[in-house]
Amino acid sequence: MPSSASPPSCCAGLRQTLVQGWQQDFPLHASPFRLMAARSGATPRELMATCRELQRSGALQPIRARWGVSLRRERWRLAFNAPASFKAALSALPGCARIEQAEHGEPSLWAEFEVLDETALRNQLDRLPLILAARLRMPEPAPTATLCCDDVQLAACVEQGLQISANPFADCARRLGRSERRIRADLSAWRRSGQLECLAMKPPPTSVPQVGMLSLWQHVETSTALLLRLRELISIDRVVEGPGTPDWPWRLSIVQRANPQPGIQTWREQLVKAGLQREPDVCVPLRIEQPRHQAMLFNTDGGLRERMD
Repeated sequence: MPSSASPPSCCAGLRQTLVQGWQQDFPLHASPFRLMAARSGATPRELMATCRELQRSGALQPIRARWGVSLRRERWRLAFNAPASFKAALSALPGCARIEQAEHGEPSLWAEFEVLDETALRNQLDRLPLILAARLRMPEPAPTATLCCDDVQLAACVEQGLQISANPFADCARRLGRSERRIRADLSAWRRSGQLECLAMKPPPTSVPQVGMLSLWQHVETSTALLLRLRELISIDRVVEGPGTPDWPWRLSIVQRANPQPGIQTWREQLVKAGLQREPDVCVPLRIEQPRHQAMLFNTDGGLRERMD
């Protein structure tokens, strides 16, 4: 009796395609899975079945918006005096996209948030049983980040994620009480304006922490040329210039993504070569975690489902 299951090689190929193939550009099309099936050599039914299986196993997230550089929002870097056990409360906040745990000393937890504005940040931090030690508003992602979202309900819907179906945009339209054509037209307009970079279907962030090292300077002179040279160093992850004020007492902080233990001296030699002669006031190993690929800007109060029902 012939089997209805796809050959193992076909299934394996489909899984690989789905996990890697639409992380950057999920089709903004009336029947996206039909279009994707034509590109992958599978049938739409096979493709959707494999998607659902990957989602059930936790290997694939829903179809979600990735916001573009033109969408106005704020980026903040925060420091907390708190034990590692508070990471769960911190990572649960929708605006939190990154956590760094220092191996010793204070501040012991560092985090990066993206929010629509400072009020949204305060509303989230009020939920925390943590002591905020320092905060810094980071420069805008791009000089063009000047457009406010003109449809919060649609933004919340595509940020929360579209489910796997023959026409996920029609499902979104029904939830919002609109036409599917209007939904796709509005998303296309956001893409043209740069507010929406793309729709993406991708695996969740890795749950394995990465190791790194944080270096802090309270009293150091910087320049545009020095900061540029520092950002060009191998393994550099973050170079943050600060005001050296009570809200953020460091003039310079650098995060290196690499195993810090065998290479501290080499790391310091690289800094000197780049023109940074002064040794850091603090140099501490980190464990870096990513709670989510992108901060949730619009799904911040758990009320999306109620607003759309």
